Amino acid sequence: MMEKVIVIGGSIAGKLVAKALSHTFRQVIIVEAGQRWKEKAPRKRVPQSYHPHVLLKGGEEAIEKIFPNLLDQLKEGGSVVNNFTRDLKWHHFGFWKQRFPGELVMLQQSRPMLEWQLQHHIDQVSNITTRYETMAEQLILDHQRNKISGVQVRSLKTRREEVLLADMVVDASGFGSKSIEWLKSYGIKVREEKVWIQLFYATRLFRLKNRDRPDWCNLLISPSFPENPYGAFIQTIEDNRFSVTFSGYANERAPKTNEEFFAYAKRLPVTDVLQFLEQVEPVSEMKIYKIPYQVRRRFDLADVPEGFLVVGDAHCRFDPVFGQGISVAAMEALELQSYFKYYAYSDKGFTKTFHQKISKLIATPWEMAITEAFRHPDINGNRPLMQPLKQWYSKKVYQLSAFDPEVYLRLIRVMNLIRPPCHLFHPKVGFAIFANRKKKIKNQINAKKPTSYER
Repeated sequence: MMEKVIVIGGSIAGKLVAKALSHTFRQVIIVEAGQRWKEKAPRKRVPQSYHPHVLLKGGEEAIEKIFPNLLDQLKEGGSVVNNFTRDLKWHHFGFWKQRFPGELVMLQQSRPMLEWQLQHHIDQVSNITTRYETMAEQLILDHQRNKISGVQVRSLKTRREEVLLADMVVDASGFGSKSIEWLKSYGIKVREEKVWIQLFYATRLFRLKNRDRPDWCNLLISPSFPENPYGAFIQTIEDNRFSVTFSGYANERAPKTNEEFFAYAKRLPVTDVLQFLEQVEPVSEMKIYKIPYQVRRRFDLADVPEGFLVVGDAHCRFDPVFGQGISVAAMEALELQSYFKYYAYSDKGFTKTFHQKISKLIATPWEMAITEAFRHPDINGNRPLMQPLKQWYSKKVYQLSAFDPEVYLRLIRVMNLIRPPCHLFHPKVGFAIFANRKKKIKNQINAKKPTSYER
């Protein structure tokens, strides 16, 4: 075993990485700027804790491999079990998806509940320690070996600075990561790909006024640019509560009052969310969270010193509407755990190889998110040349999935990161799109034919 690894950030990504590396290193130190977390509630310094978080199937499977038995304990703690195609009522591009019992059975809960369970498990691992109220200030670089040898940190309580030496450093500090600045101070540049979505989230928790539960577990109204720029998501979580979230892009004004919350529901293309709000009562204040841009940082293309890895939102911040962040972070942590199960750490080439591997993990969810974002005329970023073709094809898949169960199942497998994008380019999907187009043309021709009366 190697001696020591430092994980910057006690986020969900940080906890996953710490556990994944606890089998390889004698000592795992988490450097966390926040205070010790003592209750199952949103953490300070993590404003997104108040908003819904989706654990995609690929992420769920990865977490189960890193934390065996965690899913069973989440069920015991009140997590909601749902069948994706049966229990999600989803409206997109003008159509409701057909609902039927499918193959994907998944767990869902609030972020505080998931993170609380992860923290409980981390506390049981003897070689993982957390340095709370400690800020990572700078990387320590061994110039002769071009290798990171530790981190300079500062106590937020005493203001005292010290250097923590380690064999490896992993940055899991989230969207506000200083990695690019740290590397830049050593003359190392990392390219960023930004898409300025200017997104807001407005979330409030509710309970039903009576016992008449809806016939769905989750309700999703997806934005369909440019026709419908508004989005809504209702998620059932533990303790018989419902998280209701509205989203808007391109500097759309967020609702801040109860009246504005209801008014936003009236903007949606269907009335289901408004009808639901009339049957519930609030049990929390309204919380608003804003995300200026989604960003992919290309550490895989940079000359990153050996022994420094970047994971989670510090590497790629996705559009949270797609619920990809936690799942991708879990799959990245699993990639680390799997590597060290079969290979010893090498001072040469490992960092580059790892960043290339997780770049491939990031590629699919990133492309799915920006393909939809660029439908909005006011969202800025470098638009790939193939974007119009991707948008045409993906829209056809989304629309056809409302009526074709085979296409719907293929779509959700890719969305849940358990199949690659080529799963949607299967001949069955192409034939279904072609047949549907042929049927529409035939209907249009028949509609133009004169009736017997007209003749």
